[in-house]
Amino acid sequence: MSAPRRAKQVSQHLHPALSSVGKAHVSAPTAPANATPQSAVYTSKRELSPGNTVATITLSNPRKLNIINTTLTKELISACNDLASDSTLRAVVLTGGGTAEGKAPTFIGGADITEMHALTSPTEAKAFISRIHDACRALRDIPVPVIARVDGFCLGAGLEIMAACDLRVATSGSVFGMPEVKVGIPSVVEAALLPGLIGMGRTRRLLYLAENIDAATAEQWGLVEKVVGDVRELDEVVEGWVATVAGMGPAAIRSQKKLMQQWENCSVDEGVRAGVEAFGERFEDGGLEPKEFMGRFLGRKRE
Repeated sequence: MSAPRRAKQVSQHLHPALSSVGKAHVSAPTAPANATPQSAVYTSKRELSPGNTVATITLSNPRKLNIINTTLTKELISACNDLASDSTLRAVVLTGGGTAEGKAPTFIGGADITEMHALTSPTEAKAFISRIHDACRALRDIPVPVIARVDGFCLGAGLEIMAACDLRVATSGSVFGMPEVKVGIPSVVEAALLPGLIGMGRTRRLLYLAENIDAATAEQWGLVEKVVGDVRELDEVVEGWVATVAGMGPAAIRSQKKLMQQWENCSVDEGVRAGVEAFGERFEDGGLEPKEFMGRFLGRKRE
């Protein structure tokens, strides 16, 4: 079965707290409420208000700590590409599915070592790791903010995928690490984002020593933006962030995300020039969105 067909639409019983924002609905047939998620990438959408939707992507591999393999990588790319074309999209939440009984909670436990162990040539190895990069790139190419909802282990490729998101919130019991050198390979692809998040010294510590860090340390380092006590609080924060982002100017948020990514790869002077251009673009239609949102602000000041 092809990746687009297997990127299933499922109901929000996976994360019920998120369904309280706006009018929650699912845009395709749903899984039964008591169904056990299988190994797949699931997507769902909710309408916050007419013409404004938020999507949830759930990477599920319940028997293997949500590790990502070639099939799931292709499904994740397909799901991201589908969402990127939705003009009503305001935010995306990326999360790991529930794990099997007796397994620890996990966001994404890394890449499939069994699959990597079977690689026999540089060509095969490059193809495998390039798919991980393509998945991260597809997440980064979604034109609205992507929020990583992290509960549990976030390791290796899972941490790289998390780093490709725009905002990250985690439960206090979550664990972060880059163990690749322990199994004879370097940390690569979107691990290149880590120096910008946590600095070069801390990146060396994670990659050279392959040590795990707890959520409090991850927050202190800047690897995640917020740490909460439990899953209930996790969903409350995600819900709040989604509602806040969705309340901003839709075109302005998309422009801001594009500009942020430009800033990652340019000098300060280039970034300033890109910002001037982005500001000017908001007025190509006479400034319809800025005037609407500024008008609301000015109206509140007069009250």
